[in-house]
Amino acid sequence: MAGADDNHPYRFPIQSEGPADRPLGAALAPVLEEACHGRLHDLHWFRTDWQRGGAMTGYARYHHEDGTDISVVVKLPIPPRELTWLRRLQPHGHVAPQLIQSGDSLGGYDFAWVVMERLPHGPLGTSWGGKEFDLLVHAVGQFYHASFAYPLEGTPKRVDWEAAYDKARKNVGLHSLPNDQQWNKALKKVHKKFKEWAKIWEERPIDGWVHGDLHLRNAMTRDPAPAGPAVLLDFAETRPGHWVEDAVYFEHLYWAQKERLAGRKLCRLIAHQRKDLGLPVDPDWAQLADVRRGLLAVTTPAVLAAEGDPRHLQAVLEVLEIHAG
Repeated sequence: MAGADDNHPYRFPIQSEGPADRPLGAALAPVLEEACHGRLHDLHWFRTDWQRGGAMTGYARYHHEDGTDISVVVKLPIPPRELTWLRRLQPHGHVAPQLIQSGDSLGGYDFAWVVMERLPHGPLGTSWGGKEFDLLVHAVGQFYHASFAYPLEGTPKRVDWEAAYDKARKNVGLHSLPNDQQWNKALKKVHKKFKEWAKIWEERPIDGWVHGDLHLRNAMTRDPAPAGPAVLLDFAETRPGHWVEDAVYFEHLYWAQKERLAGRKLCRLIAHQRKDLGLPVDPDWAQLADVRRGLLAVTTPAVLAAEGDPRHLQAVLEVLEIHAG
């Protein structure tokens, strides 16, 4: 989706279509137009700095039977689970974008694709004056509510915590992190606790669907800032899990920007949102959230390519030292 989010430290702006994209884009355009019965036109592909592999995204126009012509987004190929969830969420109009056309194959190839409404405002950011956090909390609550009706299938995300711990210890020295002595001391001190945290986390209740990539850039609105509601994007990581997984991930992006939250406790807000919607909230969720914070803090040096911003690393170190005791 288009737009910029100055709140997210690991995302970068959209780029226009590059030379490597043009042959594939040119080849796919007429196939897509045929699949959409000639209603898709003016298709232009673009890439973003964070896109991986062969996925393509484009803007286009779509001509409805009633004569209206709307702006749309085209994505292909997409993971089958993303298509599944976009279809499942269609009856819930404020949870996901409106799906205009979609398919499981294209031009004889088995890959999923979608044409969906182009949301005009966002991604969520500072234009919402802080309300962006409230909008995303509300949006993910609506997602939990809508997804609750679907039986859990597939497996939750599993991590080799011991391997991640070893890689974190190695990377502290290998990459000469600022305050490396503090990192080494905290990691050594927390090792015994870390094993217990990993055990608690792996034994957590798997009682719902999680979005899997909850952050402000994965939400937009149909109305100008600061209006809502927010519409969630990108269900490629949706899987069985525990809602604390989403909540702590969202929260940890702002460990170094607490002033942006203006006192908001994101995990608590999501817990309250679930309660208001009649969804289960286990009484010890706060302890589970603390465990998840500790695990994220310990393993951050293992994923420096994604989370190597110096200010963020300093905030993570502070969280780690608190949990190390």
